[in-house]
Amino acid sequence: MSEWLVVVLQAPLASFADAPGNTTRKTGDMPARSALVGLAAAALGIRRDDQAGQDALGAALVTAAAQIRPGTLMTDFHTFQSLNQAAKGAATRADALRRKDQVETAITRRDYRTDGMWLGAWRLRTGTLGFALSDLRAAFAAPRFVLSLGRRACALSHPLDARLIAHDDVREAFASYLATSQTPSIRTQRPRLYSLEERADARASNQAVLHMRRDDPRDRSIRWSFVERREYRIVADGDKEALP
Repeated sequence: MSEWLVVVLQAPLASFADAPGNTTRKTGDMPARSALVGLAAAALGIRRDDQAGQDALGAALVTAAAQIRPGTLMTDFHTFQSLNQAAKGAATRADALRRKDQVETAITRRDYRTDGMWLGAWRLRTGTLGFALSDLRAAFAAPRFVLSLGRRACALSHPLDARLIAHDDVREAFASYLATSQTPSIRTQRPRLYSLEERADARASNQAVLHMRRDDPRDRSIRWSFVERREYRIVADGDKEALP
């Protein structure tokens, strides 16, 4: 039987990147794998430039999520400064910004979801050694770095309340988590949509829709690169409007 570590994910603002981009950065309606693995890394104190640590954690964890409220889409505008093409090659950002006559300012658009609520879950990949979900649960109770929901600006507004639940079907693990919550408002919640990284984590009788999603992190320090992976979505019974 699988063991899942399940948490509540709630924040005034959340952002789950679906595709990379500079001028426009969109958000998905479900937690990205990069967000879930990143949350675990921050709690454990694995820095972004620790490539070996990031790779080991990503290889050890299988993720899943449940959507309770997708939130309302909001677009914010940011400005950023960079050197023009003729002035490339500054050793540091401070050096670049000192070249005031060669600095260009541009606008980016970043999407967020407001007042959303999700559940996140992690299990260990078969054959993982030297790491236990109980370690991650302890880290969530006393995180090394500040935790956020997708971006640093997206501070959590609800305790994670991380709990270990044994079940082969992650949907049943989510249901058990909600039913046994000590918070009355959490016990009344019901998921609308499920996101699975591996199809075997839910019963085969549940119809799943396969998506390709570019949210599997490969480099968080320099190139900030991601690769595609399979995402299986299952709509909760009686909520056929949950799929886009």
